[in-house]
Amino acid sequence: QRRSHKIPLNMMCLSIHQVITLVALTSFSAAARSTIAFVGKPTSQSHNRHTAGHHKKLYLPSSLPSTGVSKRLPSPLYGKDKYANDGDTPKLTQNELLLQLETKLEYDGRISSKVSSDDDETTDDDNEDTIISSTHRCALVTILGLPNMGKSTLLNALLSDDLAIATNRPQTTRHAILGVMTTDHSQICLTDTPGIIGSPAYRLQEGMMDVVNGAVRDCDVFLVVTDVYSGGKMDMDSDEDDDDENLDKMGIGEDMLARLQQAHRPVIVVVNKVDLVADTDESVYTNTPVKAIQTIQKWRSVLPDAFAIIPTCAANGPEDQGVVALRSILLANDPDVNVGAAIRNLGRPVAGMFPASSGGMPTNEEAKAILPLGPPLYHADFFTDRTDRFCASELIRETLFETLKKEMPYCCEVRIETFDESKRYLDEDSPSGSNNKKNKSMIRIGALILVERDSQKGIVVGKGGQKIKDVGMDARKKLQAFFGVKIFLDLRVKVDKNWRSNKEKLKQYGYM
Repeated sequence: QRRSHKIPLNMMCLSIHQVITLVALTSFSAAARSTIAFVGKPTSQSHNRHTAGHHKKLYLPSSLPSTGVSKRLPSPLYGKDKYANDGDTPKLTQNELLLQLETKLEYDGRISSKVSSDDDETTDDDNEDTIISSTHRCALVTILGLPNMGKSTLLNALLSDDLAIATNRPQTTRHAILGVMTTDHSQICLTDTPGIIGSPAYRLQEGMMDVVNGAVRDCDVFLVVTDVYSGGKMDMDSDEDDDDENLDKMGIGEDMLARLQQAHRPVIVVVNKVDLVADTDESVYTNTPVKAIQTIQKWRSVLPDAFAIIPTCAANGPEDQGVVALRSILLANDPDVNVGAAIRNLGRPVAGMFPASSGGMPTNEEAKAILPLGPPLYHADFFTDRTDRFCASELIRETLFETLKKEMPYCCEVRIETFDESKRYLDEDSPSGSNNKKNKSMIRIGALILVERDSQKGIVVGKGGQKIKDVGMDARKKLQAFFGVKIFLDLRVKVDKNWRSNKEKLKQYGYM
């Protein structure tokens, strides 16, 4: 910043000293980390499908976590926060800390923080920055579960948008994918993670589990996704009962379940796919299936303090009553959200959906208490931290799953080699007459599909190249719908032997 804003060297040194002093003085303040994240300088670009162009996100300087500063505030539902101030040092409110930073670190070119009082929530229409109320809440929510539980489908339903690819093949998701829900009063940062694998078989799976562990370590709220079979047992005719001693059948794995029980952070369990065990043709929420009730009660027995256990049919989309109830809990800080009404739409309450100590379905006040107080970490129109190239590669990989079905080699990887947005084309579909024809945007995408063996290359290419041609046609349609412009797609297939176990290749491909 000294180079970009031409700050005198002595002034820059003084500011660094003041930063260190401020961090030391406020190390017991529960609001410090989120506040510093809010006033940090904007950096990397990310993909936003709802506005033109890219947007910058605010980041937390990597040197700060060692100070012991937590961005979470104490929750009345979950006891005293472990980062709370136990000494005589007075706690600073979020606004007091922001004001101190504003006065101590003032210099030419610095991006100003927006500070408001509890009763001041006005905004300036001429300024793209919004004044944030001290009652604003921001939470990092990690979505966890075994493979093929419907985690990505649930993420898409909550966001009302198709961000993460979802297929019926296990372990479709290989990366952590961030999707952000932002309102005037809340920001919920949802992270979809790969399915939990008990014993990784190769380095790729090890990298995927590192992603899961990192998301678990950094989150404020756990969103555990399971299904009515409590571990994916899909045999509808089986009379075999689940064994409580085998915690893998709880749809999360023994080690992860132990971490949830010891984390002292809010947990919400989503029992997905309840429509698969419907007893009648009527709505599953009008008459909750017996199998779903048993699953809810079983989860309550192993996670007695879970804030809620919600039945859903995520495949039904954003308007599914279970998805609406879950979204209402996460956005309970918004005055126009009614948590009680959303839960009542699920039908007659099922024993075990809420803790025995809560006295029934939660109120808005109880629901919003599980979310930490703090300013948003991202701009209001920020949607995901994933780039256009990443989204394009995932859509092509999803098309491979759908086209090849069971023939699809799991080792397939898609790399985007070219992504050229500079080209334009003459719209031939415009009304006749050259004056009416317009030059419109287009994207030229060159993608490389990697497999590990020559035999797998033959499966992907198909006889006479028919399979890869079908993949290209279907993928182009998806890409055009996603980006909203004409797409020119060039697909090639290459053998990259044992890339899943090659540490250098995995680093290159973003898995480690």
